[in-house]
Amino acid sequence: KEIKENKENENALAIVNNIKLSVLPVTGRITSRYGERSSLRRSTHTGLDIACTTGTDIKVVSNGTVTFSGKKGSYGNLIIVDHGNGVETWYGHCSKLYANVGDTVTAGDVIAAVGSTGNSTGPHLHFEIRINGECVNPQNYVY
Repeated sequence: KEIKENKENENALAIVNNIKLSVLPVTGRITSRYGERSSLRRSTHTGLDIACTTGTDIKVVSNGTVTFSGKKGSYGNLIIVDHGNGVETWYGHCSKLYANVGDTVTAGDVIAAVGSTGNSTGPHLHFEIRINGECVNPQNYVY
């Protein structure tokens, strides 16, 4: 059984809490990393910012169900996907949202388009991974 499981996971980019991440959401240049930001007011950046051209397809990284699709504060247009086992991925600052709440999505499906909505200085994807509600560094798993 262990060999079979390894075969099933060999195409994975990473395994997060037993959830296989199979696809990068976008290809681009990382412009802001996860962690504490140095500014006048201390803040933690909860994900990765990946610069892309407005309209670039955003792909879901693993199978799941869309639990949020709409505007959410500084994230602007946001999609949240629940992958099970407490794993969620967040896709922020989108110019267009293609997936709706309740949609079942498969790794690689295009769910949105890159934009610059919300608290944003230019077109990029803000990508988060959360485990049981807690943000984790996406670079521990992808990029």
